[in-house]
Amino acid sequence: MSDKFIQVVLSNPAPGKESEFNDWYDNVHIPELLAVPGMLSAKRFDLLDAEIYHVPGGYVPEHRYLTIYEMEGDVNAIMGKVVDSVARGELHMGDSLDLPSSRMSFWTQRGNESHA
Repeated sequence: MSDKFIQVVLSNPAPGKESEFNDWYDNVHIPELLAVPGMLSAKRFDLLDAEIYHVPGGYVPEHRYLTIYEMEGDVNAIMGKVVDSVARGELHMGDSLDLPSSRMSFWTQRGNESHA
């Protein structure tokens, strides 16, 4: 059995397309990605405003949305399937996504989960 890992995606909508972006992401993008073998689950998050961002020396994050995908298998093989699905028109990249500002990375768990 392959090890599981996560993909972290930080994203923003294209200017003036926030509603369209969220509809596309929830109802088109995630379901299409989860049809790709190796993609197991997805959770979306909205940026929470916090006072700490606004203190001297603080930093307001540049991305407003986070998606965490749980994946299993070979990351390069899975992402190759994603790229192929886009090329075949099976996975639709909406124009409501500000693609140039999006960021993705892949992570494996280090150690055991800790709890308070």
